Amino acid sequence: MEIANQFKGLPMESLIGGPLKAACDANVLMAQATSNFINDVGFIPQVAEDGTTTPGAPRMVDFSFERPGVDQEGAPTIELVKLKVPVLAVVPIPNLQVNNVDVSFDMEVKNSTSSREKLDMNASMEAQAKIGWGPVSATVKISGSVSSSKENTRSSDSSAKYHVEVNAKNFGVPEGLARVLDLMNQAAAPRRIEQYKPNDNGEINRDEKGNPTDTPVLLDNTDTQTSSDTN
Repeated sequence: MEIANQFKGLPMESLIGGPLKAACDANVLMAQATSNFINDVGFIPQVAEDGTTTPGAPRMVDFSFERPGVDQEGAPTIELVKLKVPVLAVVPIPNLQVNNVDVSFDMEVKNSTSSREKLDMNASMEAQAKIGWGPVSATVKISGSVSSSKENTRSSDSSAKYHVEVNAKNFGVPEGLARVLDLMNQAAAPRRIEQYKPNDNGEINRDEKGNPTDTPVLLDNTDTQTSSDTN
């Protein structure tokens, strides 16, 4: 059998196309997982009258921090700033995608044939005859043997290696979602600014639960901007 015939019938479509199709299916599943994460984690589900669920308002997380400020009379104060930030802006978003598929198929066929012929056939013959006339005569004796043998040897060897290597990478926040988050972050201005007089340690007086005990002075955006410019 010719060596080329050894490669006939190999399912090359499955060997090469199988891993590529699996990578495409994996990308679809991972894209669906990213979409589900954004909808479930980033937005509050809203149930319509027909029972269908759609993403509603974005989930927000509350933040608060302290910063130094001054009151209208120029006395030092501590401003407690409270704001809301979208959850999607502070948590990592899974966005895995298969970015490389390497298919390697190696097949090695070894075919060797050896033939050896050797005469090894046993046959013998012996004949005796007497010839002559009168007083002159002779005896002739003939003998012989023939041997013949035949031996054929054939060997074949084939081996194959199939290797598939898949690499996946997290591509981070998609471009469209990044722009939406930028707009949301720009709108995440301080919702409430409370101004307190500091104690002797320069801190806000708080109770055991950490809540301020003094009555604050509320500042609007104009007062906040004025206070920031003054600082």
